[in-house]
Amino acid sequence: QQHAQLLLQQQQDRLQEEIMREREEEIRNINKGMHQVNEIYRDLAHIVGEQQDHVDQIEDKMEDAKNTAQSGLDQVHAANEKYGNTQCVLM
Repeated sequence: QQHAQLLLQQQQDRLQEEIMREREEEIRNINKGMHQVNEIYRDLAHIVGEQQDHVDQIEDKMEDAKNTAQSGLDQVHAANEKYGNTQCVLM
């Protein structure tokens, strides 16, 4: 009977060891997944930062174009006032 109890105890110990190994593997997989998610977030932050630079550049160019167009329009109005509406034609 002691032999049977010893065998049963050994089986239980092996089962516990296997359970521990499975849990350890699952924890490693979770940790690996968390690192991958973290890397994705860092990549996204980098992409968004680059895009923001481009958006800022576009915004600056649009502001410059608006100012240039307004300056041209002001010059057209000034020419119209100076030379009259009939002599100044936009093409």
